[in-house]
Amino acid sequence: MNQFTLKLSPVKKKMDTESPLPARKKRFPFMIVLTALALVTIYTLLVFKAHNLEYKKIKAVHQEFLVLQQQGASDTEWESFKQSVHTRIDPVIKKLEATASSEYPVQQQLLWAARDYLYPMLDSARVSRSSDQVRFEKHLREAESR
Repeated sequence: MNQFTLKLSPVKKKMDTESPLPARKKRFPFMIVLTALALVTIYTLLVFKAHNLEYKKIKAVHQEFLVLQQQGASDTEWESFKQSVHTRIDPVIKKLEATASSEYPVQQQLLWAARDYLYPMLDSARVSRSSDQVRFEKHLREAESR
């Protein structure tokens, strides 16, 4: 007989529950964070650009108004200007009514200036400053400062 005998002990087999693919380390989801950051940046730029466009339109009307006021324009010139303002600013007011809120204070200030004081200012401040003009300019300054 053989002097060397091997004793085999029963081996318990492990159940193969692991994937044949290498284990993935848990990593910080950089791609998700970068995508979210890019979307927030794009949204912010679009909102700022839209605000900037609305502000520019209202500011341009104000500048034209000041020129007419300083020149002492005739009633015909004022009526023509008023029609032009309605054409340009009515769509802006509608847009601001849809977007302005306490969460967007710049749009809120622009809405108040354009909707509440611009048209009365065109009637009451043709020759000299009126309370409507003072309020309009106050809201415009508030929008500029934010």
